[in-house]
Amino acid sequence: MGRTKYTEEERNQIMITFIRAAKEILETEGIENVSIRKVANLTGMNSATMYLYFPDSDVLVTMASMGYLEKYCRALSADMPKMQTPQEAALHTWEVFSRYAFESPEIFYHIFYTEHSVPLSEIVDEYYRLFPDQLQNIGGNVREMLHEGPLEERSWKILRPAAEASGMSEQDARIANDMLVAYFRALLEDRCKDPDGMLKSAQLCEKMKSALIFIMNW
Repeated sequence: MGRTKYTEEERNQIMITFIRAAKEILETEGIENVSIRKVANLTGMNSATMYLYFPDSDVLVTMASMGYLEKYCRALSADMPKMQTPQEAALHTWEVFSRYAFESPEIFYHIFYTEHSVPLSEIVDEYYRLFPDQLQNIGGNVREMLHEGPLEERSWKILRPAAEASGMSEQDARIANDMLVAYFRALLEDRCKDPDGMLKSAQLCEKMKSALIFIMNW
């Protein structure tokens, strides 16, 4: 007997079931404890079935982690129209992103600083194809930025117009962008190493804000 042929909608629903199961394990046991076997047991499906939909566990875990970006996306979009200048928009974007990242450091580190088996931009596009409602009512530059993959590209999307408005050359702006992403990584790594929460998110957010203002000379 041949393998059952599913419609595209049925395939999408199977993928969503796997992603939601992986997210449930992620939330209850931690990202390091998500495995194909556990997801298969939770969904009642065979482990081998998952490889028909995901090339490996990294893609599945990354898609499960993407759900943590939803609140950040909505918070960012809600106040973005209030920003009067590109500089304010860039500062606001980094402030909101930092706040949510430092609350779930392992998740954000995995998404943006882990070397993925598939380009992150492809994972992001596939995730939002399956969960388009998470981008509902989010448009303009914010939506464009959210479809970018690497953090360097996301940051550049909002930093470039701010740099131009400040009279900064593109070369200097590129260097500034790299510095910001590297500094953020250092702060996020410190937060990941701090399971007891001695490093408060608010303090780290303030450090990131100060770094942005200093590096961009605003």
